[in-house]
Amino acid sequence: MDTNCFATITGVVLAGGQSRRMGQDKAKLNWQGRSLLEAQLQLLESVLPTPALVSGSYSEFNCIADQQPSLGPLSGLASCLEALPEQSCLFIPVDMPMIHQQLLDYLLEQYRAAPGNYFCENSVFPIILQSTQANRVSLQTVLNYPQAKQRSIKTFLHAIQATELSLPSQWASALVNTNTPQQWQQVQQLIEEKS
Repeated sequence: MDTNCFATITGVVLAGGQSRRMGQDKAKLNWQGRSLLEAQLQLLESVLPTPALVSGSYSEFNCIADQQPSLGPLSGLASCLEALPEQSCLFIPVDMPMIHQQLLDYLLEQYRAAPGNYFCENSVFPIILQSTQANRVSLQTVLNYPQAKQRSIKTFLHAIQATELSLPSQWASALVNTNTPQQWQQVQQLIEEKS
């Protein structure tokens, strides 16, 4: 396979979840004067030359709908890799608003030095995946496991032998996930403390 085809990297915001624990759509939360989804798209577009996409269903954005929406972020990954064959995708979730440009630049630098599949220690996301036939088959295999606990991103990343990247300790707060109103409040307070 021609590895040059993986020089194209598309940024994707995973936003196909139901936001049950948050009680409202996380993608539409106000983050520094715009929606969280808009902020994450702008972040991806600040590090990549091509327009970013959304894994989910939002009529105002360029989206790739989840083919199996009840199966969580794995379904979003699978739908995107199927829709974007023979290229690479940089995935960030909509609910990690503290991810910053420096972290993404570091991840992309690692990828460009040695193309492959990458994820971050202690978090998984952000992830870079190559949309190879082998990766798509492995992902579908994990999605088809009978038990829900087997259908995890970590199981998939282990199956494809993705590279786990260590990050500087000062970036730990960038990997904070916001699934509940309490976690969202904590992130807001963190931002206030930093300003």
